[in-house]
Amino acid sequence: MAPSFAPEAAASLRTYIDSKTSGDKQSFPGAIIHIVDSKNNTVFSHASGGSIPLSPQTLFTTHSLTKIIGAVIFLQLVEKNLVSLDDATVIEKLLPELAAKKILTGYKEGANSEKEWIFEDRTGDITPRMLMSHTYGGGHSYFNPLLHEYLKDGWETRNEANDKWKTLLDSPLLWQPGTHTNYGQGFDWLAVLIERLTKRALPDVLQENLFAPLGLTSTGFEDQYGVAMISKPEHKGRFWPRSMKTEEGGFVPIDPEVLQQKEWPTRYPNGEYHVFPLGTGLVSTAEDLVRIFSILLPQNAGVDPVSGTRILAPSSVREITSPQLPGPLRNACRNVPSAVPSAFYPADLEAAHVDPEGSFGLGCGVQGAERVLKSGKKGRSKGSFYWYGAANTEFWVDGERGLVVLCEGNYFPWNEGEWVDFVAGVEGRVYEGLGA
Repeated sequence: MAPSFAPEAAASLRTYIDSKTSGDKQSFPGAIIHIVDSKNNTVFSHASGGSIPLSPQTLFTTHSLTKIIGAVIFLQLVEKNLVSLDDATVIEKLLPELAAKKILTGYKEGANSEKEWIFEDRTGDITPRMLMSHTYGGGHSYFNPLLHEYLKDGWETRNEANDKWKTLLDSPLLWQPGTHTNYGQGFDWLAVLIERLTKRALPDVLQENLFAPLGLTSTGFEDQYGVAMISKPEHKGRFWPRSMKTEEGGFVPIDPEVLQQKEWPTRYPNGEYHVFPLGTGLVSTAEDLVRIFSILLPQNAGVDPVSGTRILAPSSVREITSPQLPGPLRNACRNVPSAVPSAFYPADLEAAHVDPEGSFGLGCGVQGAERVLKSGKKGRSKGSFYWYGAANTEFWVDGERGLVVLCEGNYFPWNEGEWVDFVAGVEGRVYEGLGA
């Protein structure tokens, strides 16, 4: 049965959203909340605040919500028998740069206080599944302090946001594969693997296999990767620039109205430079994203509810949205530390009010038990899958309730307390309105 949201609950939720995005003491610069059911029917939608008029059709950078879209594309290649999830030989063959890496275990102070980095040889295999479940042994320059320290000399270009390929090449591993969970660069390596498997540029693969079949024209790579997306004439005035929250509580824009295209070395497949990431990189809308995510609901099992187009086999949907971590790894470390505290606050996914029994799926988290919020209200169901984008964007897909929820705040620092509390407030009110 399709979820039914009580009218009085919808009115109360709209008032709550407006109270946080307007007035002299805004908690954040704006918000888009868009909720659909398994048929892509709108259950609730409200946009408030913003430096431009906001709606479900507003363009914004998706950041790490790109990851689950990367998982969809890779599982399509698995279905075509081009690759398998657990084949370590494909890493040795097609990602020799990754296969050759050693593990950075730390450093000691040498002469003149220079760091002498300590490495050990890799002993375990790396598989595509590990790249997507954060267990392959790598880190991320924004979130791992040791890797950030290692890349500090020249970090303005050796980071995932400015030059993904150079950062991948320069980054060592940090753990033996399969022994630790750590939020890392796995999906950016997956992007390279997809290009080398298909011998095509990544935007073409995404367009042919996902965006075009769904008729999506508002989702694609950011202009900085050398393609025109936000700068298309039909998108004029639709892009919502990101902001940074100041210590005084104000908001300073950090984007121009149109993101600028960047000149890159000759890109794959015409050259050897892999420009396009899958850890981040896409621009989209709330409307497009919830439609893509709705395909992964168990009620749809890989079929687009709007067009009837099959995007994935049911078995691929189960792979993406099922817990991937064995017990020792699941309980080892699912927190997200910070190496750049001015822009990213650390997050503990194991916290009691978040997901203490959860796991990683492929490009997402998987809720291990029904969420109980700090307020005591019920939240998303066990088995819901979810993830976050760096500019305070997040989604969850609740298969038990047939529900897709997207919350977009579009500002830094990520995981800032007022945003976290706000989303929890939205979540509690949503499930209360559904008769949880």
